[in-house]
Amino acid sequence: MYSARVQGMRSILRIVSLATALSAIVALFGVAEPVARAGGSFRWNASERCFMKKINKARAKNGLKRLRRDKQVGYVAKRHARKMAKAESMWHDEELGSRITNWSALAQNSGYGGKCKGLFKAFMDSPVHAENILGDYRYFGVGARWKNNRLYVQQVFESKKNPGNVYHSP
Repeated sequence: MYSARVQGMRSILRIVSLATALSAIVALFGVAEPVARAGGSFRWNASERCFMKKINKARAKNGLKRLRRDKQVGYVAKRHARKMAKAESMWHDEELGSRITNWSALAQNSGYGGKCKGLFKAFMDSPVHAENILGDYRYFGVGARWKNNRLYVQQVFESKKNPGNVYHSP
């Protein structure tokens, strides 16, 4: 009986040690955000959904049609947001026109800051960013990634349905 308890305790200690090691790795390197799941399904995270909802509310308030989510454009936006978060820096994707294929009109907003609500307000307070949000587009994708209490965001606007991307994903 004593031997079984000792074995049980050793197993628990191994699990705790593995969990502690995994937590340390996550703290050091972060966890890759699932962009595409097994089976090819695509998922928007909560911050991305927040931005897309706010973008469409702002458009409706200005008498404009809602933008439709595009996974191809969103995938490119997610990759850029992840790169910005990893570097803890913000920049526009200078290669956007070559990353998205078969496009007719493109625009992007890149930024970082606090939560979705405050960052979206900052985009709308900027005439250039608001012009993209309220522009003559039909589709969009948003990438958002947290790192060190800062949200990195890439919004991409496009006029053509499912233009594709060079990554052939999702």
